[in-house]
Amino acid sequence: MSEELEQFKSECTKLVEDKKYNELLTICETKLEELNKTASDDKEFLAYVYFAIGYANEFGFKNYDNAIENFNKTIELMQDFTAAYNNRGYAKTELGKFQEAIEDYNKAIELMPDYEEAYCNRGYAKYKLGKYQDAIEDFNKAIGLQPDDEGAYNNRGNAKAELGNFQDAIEDFNKAIELKPDYTAAYNNRGTTKAELGNFQDAIEDFNKTIELKTDDADAYYNRGNAKSDLGNFQEAIEDYNKAIELKPDYEIAYNNRGNAISKLGNFQEAIEDFNKAIELKPDYEIAYNNRGNAKSKLDNFQEAIEDYNKAIELKPDHAGAYCNRGNAKLYLDKYKEAIEDLDKAIELEPKLKNAYFGRGDAKGYLGKYKDAIEDFNKVIEIAPNDVDAYNKRGFAKCLLGKYQEAIEDFDKVIELDPKVETAYYGRGNTKFKLGNFQGAIEDYNKAIELKPDYAIAYCRRCYANLALHNYIKAIKDFWLFLMVKIGFKRQHKH
Repeated sequence: MSEELEQFKSECTKLVEDKKYNELLTICETKLEELNKTASDDKEFLAYVYFAIGYANEFGFKNYDNAIENFNKTIELMQDFTAAYNNRGYAKTELGKFQEAIEDYNKAIELMPDYEEAYCNRGYAKYKLGKYQDAIEDFNKAIGLQPDDEGAYNNRGNAKAELGNFQDAIEDFNKAIELKPDYTAAYNNRGTTKAELGNFQDAIEDFNKTIELKTDDADAYYNRGNAKSDLGNFQEAIEDYNKAIELKPDYEIAYNNRGNAISKLGNFQEAIEDFNKAIELKPDYEIAYNNRGNAKSKLDNFQEAIEDYNKAIELKPDHAGAYCNRGNAKLYLDKYKEAIEDLDKAIELEPKLKNAYFGRGDAKGYLGKYKDAIEDFNKVIEIAPNDVDAYNKRGFAKCLLGKYQEAIEDFDKVIELDPKVETAYYGRGNTKFKLGNFQGAIEDYNKAIELKPDYAIAYCRRCYANLALHNYIKAIKDFWLFLMVKIGFKRQHKH
């Protein structure tokens, strides 16, 4: 290597260290013009100049296509220029050309078998292709060559998390942070992994640290919002999503998740506006269509909701949740057979989808297929042993089949799990009435009415129970109360 090239490399290295990429480009272009003017045949010098121009475009201006053109020229001049293959691979990775990038990293490693950076970069490209175990092997190699590479630990942690090895992933993030205490990406990734384990408060602490170190990190605000939402702190979650969107106005998933949090607070129309924005930013966003459908269902706009579920299914034909939600919307429109078809499909796609069994049980009940309905409610209870609604619905179905004692046991279970479910008292009252236990029925109707003073049908049923006990005055009063609630009669007072 000539002394002139050594000096030029030194100048370039200093400019890179100082991140003076404009100056780097200027001296490279000047040198290139000079070499071309003298018709220099110094391929090594020319190759390095093109490499430096590519480097400036890659890291200074993120002009990856231009960077690749210059790395190509470098390689044409010097086919054993190892760093050119590595950096061209990096540029291709940034352009999403992961397989092509891997081929370049392969060549760099072939030329230099102990090239730690190339192993790390190849691991990342494999990670982006979903080849997580292969990626881990590359990160292992990188760490073996350079044990203090915090980036390799961080990336290996991400790959392990994708494979569900969350605790191992956290250990890698811990090591990355130990090596680089201000490593924001590692804090953020450790937080998302803790959230996967359900440790939402610990996750929030990691996101707090990320934000402390990097106040404009939109992803950290978004992730913290998710953790707060999982803890039920929906208003605080919304504030974090607001900040994420302020920092990154085209953050479609933040709009979607803010919409979900707003829905949890009951503001469905406002939530729909967020889902609209998410879809505007990403027209093929099937999750946002599904969520918008849910919000419309909450507003009783079932036909519009179905249109959104249709779109979600069109975009993702194996979207079990969308089939389930469409089936439940059809249920509200009294399209019971169509609802069952959708719910069957949801269960086929996701055999443990509780809401699909519940909706199908409801639909079968409306069709008078009480035995089949009970089987579906049994499945819900198998999946979620403390599901109050499933016990309650099963109790009503058993009552209609004449299985009165079993029905009472289900209503008892509902009341044990949640003593404020007025329909369980009402259902148990009906069942006791069927068994001739009229006084017991009245006591249950009393409780149902205490919990829900406008429970018209409970007044009506209590009226029948009082009649059965020859309590005619009480029966007349109950009938009058039933009319007042049902028809809207109002008492008149003299002044």
